[in-house]
Amino acid sequence: MLVNLSPAINEQLFIKSHYGVVIHRDFKALYADDNYARYFGYQSGQDIVSLTSLLQLIAPHEHESAIQAYRAVMSGKQQPGVSSYKNIDKNGNEFIVLTVDHVIEWQGEKAMQITIIDLSPHVETHRKLQASEERYRELVDGSIQGILVHKNFKPLFCNHAYAQMFGFEDDQALMNINSILPLISSIYHHQAQQDNQALLAGKKDAIKTESKGVRADGSTVWLSVLSRPVQWNGERVIQVTAMDITEQQLLRQQLEHRANYDGLTNLLNRRALSELLEKQFAYHQIHSAPLCCVLIDLDNFKAINDQYGHHIGDKILKLFAATSKKNIRESDYICRWGGEEFVLILPNTDIERAAFIAERLCDAIAKLRLPTGNGYVNFSASMGVSSLSDNTSNVDLLLSKADNALYQAKHLGKNRVVIAS
Repeated sequence: MLVNLSPAINEQLFIKSHYGVVIHRDFKALYADDNYARYFGYQSGQDIVSLTSLLQLIAPHEHESAIQAYRAVMSGKQQPGVSSYKNIDKNGNEFIVLTVDHVIEWQGEKAMQITIIDLSPHVETHRKLQASEERYRELVDGSIQGILVHKNFKPLFCNHAYAQMFGFEDDQALMNINSILPLISSIYHHQAQQDNQALLAGKKDAIKTESKGVRADGSTVWLSVLSRPVQWNGERVIQVTAMDITEQQLLRQQLEHRANYDGLTNLLNRRALSELLEKQFAYHQIHSAPLCCVLIDLDNFKAINDQYGHHIGDKILKLFAATSKKNIRESDYICRWGGEEFVLILPNTDIERAAFIAERLCDAIAKLRLPTGNGYVNFSASMGVSSLSDNTSNVDLLLSKADNALYQAKHLGKNRVVIAS
């Protein structure tokens, strides 16, 4: 673009300009305003005009490209445009400028007018921001905590630790999925969605919970999760910080199992069933629902122990437990009450159905044969059945009635079921 401006008009415009302006031919300055001069540490534009060449204001490695660009624009082979160069002030300090080129007429001949703006503050700000982001990324990637940012469960960012927790090769592999919901056990989906809505709506500042996750290979991972809302590219999203607590959870489950289950038979122990029976009794009493209790005793167990040894007695107890599990419903509970005594709880079951289940179990046990070093041993069980009724005011009475019925079963010849009258 060729612009015809008189030197006087140019001078008035350039002095008032917010940017630095210089006009040159072959890098010999014809005019420079004071703004331009101050960029380079000089007092006035005349100091720039006094320089032998403007090339001394440009970093040496940029000289060739600056000369080529000048020749291409002045010859018309290239349109004037915008470029950036690394310049040098009079003290040798480097800074980056943005240049806008124009071809003008100066005193009857073509010349190059350059308008510059110092980009150094912007570049430095960008550099610091980039360095800050890199340090943050290093910090995040080096963390043993998993960090995830998601928008309605679509991943926006995750660190390597989070990806590893779920069995992904790297963070990008996790980022490629459309939703993290499949990584959460389905039983926790509803709660996860409720928590997500509460955080986005500002109803909660943060939510800490434990969650069961599903790794890429289908295995289970337990996580301690802290979720909170954050701003991400101007949007309100959720940041999740997670710790893998799978080992702690497994240990907790083992301890709970030991506390609630009999070590030999793997059935509920007396303490656990006592608590369970109290809750079941209260619930069924309030809702007027049927509840039955079966007290079971293995017949002649002491004699078997004396004849075959305690190791055979232990095998009989374990065989009884396995057989019982096969012959009761998923909704029923059985426990080892002590020694060779067991208690079976049948929720929402009337006395006739309870008697049928007890009879079936009794028959199944009587058919069992346990191999020993001296042939096979058979064993049987006697059972007493009681039910929740108007005159059964507490758990102890329910168990007492079943115990009385069991006593009658023993008295009548064993290997049978008796219903409490």
